[in-house]
Amino acid sequence: MTLQLAVARGTARGLINGTAAADYGDVICLRKLLLREGEHGLATDLLILAKAMSPTAAELSEYGPAA
Repeated sequence: MTLQLAVARGTARGLINGTAAADYGDVICLRKLLLREGEHGLATDLLILAKAMSPTAAELSEYGPAA
């Protein structure tokens, strides 16, 4: 496991359980990284989190809708 993946997993868990905060773009980027690394469970939970967020128009144009 790479250091980047270990940090991504820890960050994702913090976001999901509410002990960390991030903006919409951070959640989307982290989700993409986890999907590339095969962490589908955490990526799914981040998708649920992203869908519950209220992204700004600028965030939507830069990162796209949560899908």
